[in-house]
Amino acid sequence: METIPGLDFTAIDFEAANSDRASACAVGVAVVRDGVITHTRSWLIRPHTGLDSFDRYATRVHGITSEMTEGAPSLSESMATLAALIGDGPVLAHNMGYDGSVLRTSFEIAGLPRPANEFRCTETLARAALRLPKNKLADVAGHLGLPAFAAHNAGDDARTCARIALALAARHKATTITGLYRGLGIA
Repeated sequence: METIPGLDFTAIDFEAANSDRASACAVGVAVVRDGVITHTRSWLIRPHTGLDSFDRYATRVHGITSEMTEGAPSLSESMATLAALIGDGPVLAHNMGYDGSVLRTSFEIAGLPRPANEFRCTETLARAALRLPKNKLADVAGHLGLPAFAAHNAGDDARTCARIALALAARHKATTITGLYRGLGIA
C-alpha cells in the first residue's frame, strides 16, 4: 500500500431514520492517515427522542429498523465518539450537503461545539475530476475500479468515499485534501 505523507482526512456517511436530518440512525467512518485507510468503524445509533420514528422509505433504503437501534448508543454518545474520531482534520462525504447537515445538527443536539473542520464532498470532486454522466457513489467507484460495496451501509459508504478521494489524490499527485480540491479548481 503506497503512502502519501500528509494526506490525512476522515470520510463519513450517515443513514437516517426519516427525512429529518436530525434522525441519524447509523454512521460510518474511515480514517485516513498519510494516504492509507488506518481505521474504519460503523455503528447503529439510537435516534434522539422525538426524531426516532422510522419511515418505510428510509428503512427500505438502508434496512435499519427501530428495533435494531433499541440497544444502540444514543445520539449524544455517538456524536462524542465521532468527534474524537474526526478530530480537527478534513472531513469528506460523498454528499456533503446531506452528511454535513446531519453531522452539524447531531452535534448541536448532543451539545457539542459546531465542528470547524474543512468539509469536502467527493461527489463534487468526482464531477470535476472525472466528468461522468452520473456521479453517485456506485458510479464513481465503478469507474475507478474500486471494490464492490453495499450501498447505504454507512461503513461501506464511508470506506468507498475514502477510496475515491485516495484514488483521485494519487491520480492528481495531491498531498493534501485542500491541494486536491484547489488543483481541480474547486474552491
